[in-house]
Amino acid sequence: MAPQQTTRRRVTDERTDAGAALSPSREAVADEVESDDVDSDVGVDDPRTLNSEDVHVRSYAHETTYELDLEVRAPDGDVAFETTYALEPGALRSEINALPTGAYEVRATLGDERSRTLRCLIDDSPDGTVLVEVGNGVLSLTEGLHDR
Repeated sequence: MAPQQTTRRRVTDERTDAGAALSPSREAVADEVESDDVDSDVGVDDPRTLNSEDVHVRSYAHETTYELDLEVRAPDGDVAFETTYALEPGALRSEINALPTGAYEVRATLGDERSRTLRCLIDDSPDGTVLVEVGNGVLSLTEGLHDR
């Protein structure tokens, strides 16, 4: 398996875009967030701190290894987080405390062929987790972890 390459930058502008497709209850949360109240590096290794799963990636493939590029942009267009995954069959990856609470544009690209983009609010709730799923050549990008 190829090593993950991750670039992390702290986002300092937590404005929401007027065109962002956020649900009303989550939009209210996004408007109240102050970037100075959140430090993405604090608490990652502290067991007393609640950790937040910002991105959840799953591969449902049985035989194929997929290369998946993930890019998360702040409302001002700056890259807040980016990484490349080599997803072996059945692989699961999580990004914990990678981003402060806020509205983002997430772009997932599967092997330079298929791409999906989603505007969403990332926070410490299950609804504030980006879910990326791949398998059988299909790429799915949704907001929130839901019981199935």
